Amino acid sequence: MSGSEFGLILALTIRGLAIHSYKDMRRVVKDADRLKFDSVWLCDHFLTLSPDHYTTQAGVDNSKSAEATASTSQKLPGSIPLLECWTALSALSRETERLRLGTSVLCNSYRNPAVLGKMAATLDVISDGRLDLGLGAGWFKNEFDAYGFPFPGAGTRIEQLEEALQIIRAMWTQPNPTFKGKHFSIDGAICDPPPVQNPSPPIWIGGEGDKVHRVAAKLVDGINMRWWSPERFKDRKKYIDDALKEFGRPQGSVRMSATLLVIASDDQKEVEELRGQFKAIPPDGIVAGSPDQCIARLKEYQKVGVNHFLFTIPHVDKTKCLQTIGEKVLPALKPS
Repeated sequence: MSGSEFGLILALTIRGLAIHSYKDMRRVVKDADRLKFDSVWLCDHFLTLSPDHYTTQAGVDNSKSAEATASTSQKLPGSIPLLECWTALSALSRETERLRLGTSVLCNSYRNPAVLGKMAATLDVISDGRLDLGLGAGWFKNEFDAYGFPFPGAGTRIEQLEEALQIIRAMWTQPNPTFKGKHFSIDGAICDPPPVQNPSPPIWIGGEGDKVHRVAAKLVDGINMRWWSPERFKDRKKYIDDALKEFGRPQGSVRMSATLLVIASDDQKEVEELRGQFKAIPPDGIVAGSPDQCIARLKEYQKVGVNHFLFTIPHVDKTKCLQTIGEKVLPALKPS
């Protein structure tokens, strides 16, 4: 794929970054389509968190002390409405014929990988080949506990993720797939009908660690990192290139994707107010200011090789930021 692509995240587990009703979600998707976004994405969570709780639970804020982390993780506040990912994406596939549909990202522990492979193939068929499958090892321990899923150590979860990716790819590309691993196995898990996309839908991994990125270099099409600066992407590119060489894959065969919180407004007071609501998000992952300021910052990502963006916009169903981004920011970043 050439040029940069821009996706809109409709729901994260962070309060203020999730659309709660399907009616509003449907309206925003139609706006995103009209404004020439390339894709829409949903998270795979059942509970929501405040920005402060999110950064400590997800391990993305290293500035907080261990004592502060413990105090915020002892008791989480009650959740607010959050639509289930697969059901909502399936419905949204009928609302537009152009936008791609992505999961950012599915928790591998929440579904058997063979069943997930079948589900994903079905959505690709229903949407006429518009699925982007994002998958991750999972991190939200409170959610695992609440819904009764085992929560093994990070190393085990990454092992399970690697096996799941192999199973899903085999089901999509082989007529009689078999696999026997340490955690999962299949024996003739036929996927019929297969995905529409040939040879298969793009697979993305979400995560920031070395082990996850090695799995990505070995098996998938792209890696999405949350809240990273352009400089950090630039430094990581060599690591990914070295891993691709080790696994015998061509340079550039794994795309880098950035999840960023974007606030674009000509009203500086609005920018400051919205940014203040999400000050717990690492500042490197916030693109905020006038449209021209946002364009300049996003071009820095493009210069270091980031060609896939997932924007999360505060209160996207209530503010004018989506329209401002679509009308004033995207045209400056996408080829005409």
